[in-house]
Amino acid sequence: QARKVSRLQKIADAAAEQSHRNYQPQVAYYPSLTTALAASPADFRLVAWEESAKHGEVSALAQTLTAIEPGQSLAAVFGPEGGLTEQEVAQMEEAGVTAVGLGPRILRTETAPLYFLSAVSYACELATTEH
Repeated sequence: QARKVSRLQKIADAAAEQSHRNYQPQVAYYPSLTTALAASPADFRLVAWEESAKHGEVSALAQTLTAIEPGQSLAAVFGPEGGLTEQEVAQMEEAGVTAVGLGPRILRTETAPLYFLSAVSYACELATTEH
């Protein structure tokens, strides 16, 4: 497990350097969802859940990105291939995590975080920049 985390940290370090980030992400392993939720406090905590769109949720992500202000933190959870279970999402919601949809399409585990980060960048960096 330590080798995987070390490898992923090197990838994160290189990506952060390449993109001139001000914040250096830290990669960590958590043995359970409960541990991960306890270790991830943030002003806003979201879980990308494809079932949200099926239940009619279309604006929670947009509302969160509109509400977030400079200096506030945002944590996001993405499930594995095959998706999260209703029990896992319910556990997260009990811990204050908001389930959000990423639109009408089901995205792969590898691409959902990129889509999410693009939306965050647009809402928090590009849409708020005065021209």
